[in-house]
Amino acid sequence: MTAAQLCIFLLGCAVIHAARAHAYLITRPLAVAAVAAAVLVLLVASLVASRDHAPEDGETFDAVAVYGAS
Repeated sequence: MTAAQLCIFLLGCAVIHAARAHAYLITRPLAVAAVAAAVLVLLVASLVASRDHAPEDGETFDAVAVYGAS
């Protein structure tokens, strides 16, 4: 192995090591953001769905009536 090949090999190893460290730092915040976005989507969907079946003023919440309406 020549000196040039050894230098190229070591440079490649350094680039791969740096990329792994960088990817680890980016992956965690992206995962947290994805979970937060999923929770927000589910929350909004729940609020929209409950608004469609919420009782009006003066009405009571009857689970049987809501089940029959859906």
